Amino acid sequence: MKYNAIICVYLINNTPMNEYHTILIFLSFLILYLISWSLTRFKIYSLITHRKIWNIILLVSFLVAGILGLILANSLDHKKIISWYTTGLWLHVEFGIAMTTISLMHIIWHWKYYLKILKIKKHD
Repeated sequence: MKYNAIICVYLINNTPMNEYHTILIFLSFLILYLISWSLTRFKIYSLITHRKIWNIILLVSFLVAGILGLILANSLDHKKIISWYTTGLWLHVEFGIAMTTISLMHIIWHWKYYLKILKIKKHD
């Protein structure tokens, strides 16, 4: 238990935490999404193509962030730090930021669907 805590403190202190690109990633994906949405409005490509593009980007960001997260957690659980742990952690966070940004756009896109799920039916 102490071993994991020491490793975590070491990694936090030696990881370039101030180098995450939260705002840059958020704004980049927001702008790309708005451009993509505009292209559907101008009928340059279909709404179906727009959805496929963003569903694939969401899937890829999820897979990269998720798989890296599992690998990193597993290495800590087994007390075997991999040589690229810091890089993996950085990529995990960067792809997590991208996934969160795209997920928020996805939720906004489907807000009516989510409201229907959450709507409480009145019983007479």
